[in-house]
Amino acid sequence: MLTDAILQRVNRSSALWQQFGMLGDVIVPNGKSAAYYEELPVDYVHDSEFAGTYFTITLEYGPNHDKVDPFDITVRRIGQNDPTEAHDAAYLHPVVRHFQRGELLAEHHVAENLENDWTSEDAHRKPLEAFLAERLPEAVLTSGR
Repeated sequence: MLTDAILQRVNRSSALWQQFGMLGDVIVPNGKSAAYYEELPVDYVHDSEFAGTYFTITLEYGPNHDKVDPFDITVRRIGQNDPTEAHDAAYLHPVVRHFQRGELLAEHHVAENLENDWTSEDAHRKPLEAFLAERLPEAVLTSGR
């Protein structure tokens, strides 16, 4: 269910879209469940004692997005919906990070999609489920928000 919550939010949130990398949703695991907070300033979450263990969900551009001409067909691009190279994607895409007391433990880049529709089973849902399954107990993964 957390995978569903994350993908539903990134597909409908204008705040994450317009304040990319600055505002994020936050998941705080708590025993067998998790709390889901929407649209928090990411710096606040890191700098405060908001939670010990948490996940941030942001929309972000890749590091070279401003250096790539989207109309230059000679430049190699990451394939749309390619989860194996999602970490190198240039355009806006969801990023889920796992933190412990502000220290980054792991991150997962959801494959970019030119229509910004992150609903593909193979390209988006399954890779995100696998990432969360490595980091959270089953009870948290299937709990509601």
